[in-house]
Amino acid sequence: MVKQSSLALAALFAAASAAATPIDRTIAAGAEGELAVDNDAGSVEVVGWNKKEVHVTGDLQANAERLEVENRQGRIVVRVVLPEGPSGGYAQGTNLRISAPSDTSLEVSALSADIAVHGIEGSQRLHSISGSVRTEGFDKDLDVKSISGDVTIDGHDKPIHTRASAVSGNVSLNGISGDIEAKSVSGSVMLHGRSLQRAQLESISGRLDVQGALAKDARIDATTTSGSVNLQFAGDAAAEYTLSSFSGGIDNCFGPRAGHTGFGSQQELHFSEGISRARVDVRTMSGRIQLCKR
Repeated sequence: MVKQSSLALAALFAAASAAATPIDRTIAAGAEGELAVDNDAGSVEVVGWNKKEVHVTGDLQANAERLEVENRQGRIVVRVVLPEGPSGGYAQGTNLRISAPSDTSLEVSALSADIAVHGIEGSQRLHSISGSVRTEGFDKDLDVKSISGDVTIDGHDKPIHTRASAVSGNVSLNGISGDIEAKSVSGSVMLHGRSLQRAQLESISGRLDVQGALAKDARIDATTTSGSVNLQFAGDAAAEYTLSSFSGGIDNCFGPRAGHTGFGSQQELHFSEGISRARVDVRTMSGRIQLCKR
């Protein structure tokens, strides 16, 4: 009985020592400032508000050394610091919830953590090595990457420069307009927008899905190695089209049918629809291309 009680006390002591430390820190921030967040593991959530300060809450795990919250000449830095050396390891899931001025320019770096951003209207650079990333796009540039996780961006149909990529995950862009570069090495890329202007889309092994109306001078360039391409354009879909599939075939709902090039099952299709300066170029090695109006 004594031995069992000792084991129980030891277990309670270990659990208590491993308990997370609550975080509640506030620091003043200037107008149109910068916020940089660095968290190795857990999660990062950043929400925009109308106060000129940064408020950090959450749970700092026991194996983290400390949380730094500093103002470095107008740049607010929030960083989870781990012990140096082999005993440091990785933080076992530090969860950060941060409120920041909505016009802040944001940079988040995460090793094994999910990132979620809401209501931040400044430029954003969000990178996660192993975690999903979700954010909003307003009227400033976005650079969003995940090595192993999905990337989701919800826009407000304002023209911005957006770069989004996932090595092992899907990329979803909703309501995004402007100049877009989106790539997935092993996953699908989805672009749904009201007005499509510039888009370079690429998937090594996954589907490309594009929906929206083509602007008068739109440039859509879509490439897959092993994946289908689905294009659904609203309105008159006026553009010059060049489509090529090495071994997947081409389905066209409103224009001429594709023809064989004489090289096995390879098909190509080149035609113009309406009067427009827009161009749509699609190439796939082993995937089917579907082109339709809606």
